[in-house]
Amino acid sequence: MAVYLVAGADEQTAAWGGDGLYQRIEDFSLHILAAILISNLLTAVAMWYEIYYVVDDSTAETIKAILLDAAASVAVAILITGTVETCMVLHKLILEKYLNNRFIAGVAENDEKWRAWYNRMLEARARGEEFDEPPPESPKKKS
Repeated sequence: MAVYLVAGADEQTAAWGGDGLYQRIEDFSLHILAAILISNLLTAVAMWYEIYYVVDDSTAETIKAILLDAAASVAVAILITGTVETCMVLHKLILEKYLNNRFIAGVAENDEKWRAWYNRMLEARARGEEFDEPPPESPKKKS
């Protein structure tokens, strides 16, 4: 059972206009882990550079430079994971909107055909006429 950050009437209720956008807590932990890994890698590269290539600094200056590089690495990691997260959310929204519009439009169109056929049948029965018009075709289901 998944835990959602956005609470609503059901799992699909969204904070952003009811479009079905919701985020599982497990997904956020994955993004936090990715940010930590990226910042650790960038910090390791900064340490390697400071220790092996900047040899004329004192120990205090080297530690200060590494701490500054580590802070910059965290900022870059957050930027990278935030950009990836934004792209993922936008792609999800675009795909959801496309699929919802396609499905809802098809259902509404089929519903309209059946209602029109049913109303013609009721009108013919009310007039006492024989109604021999075949019902509209239902969309074929894929097996």
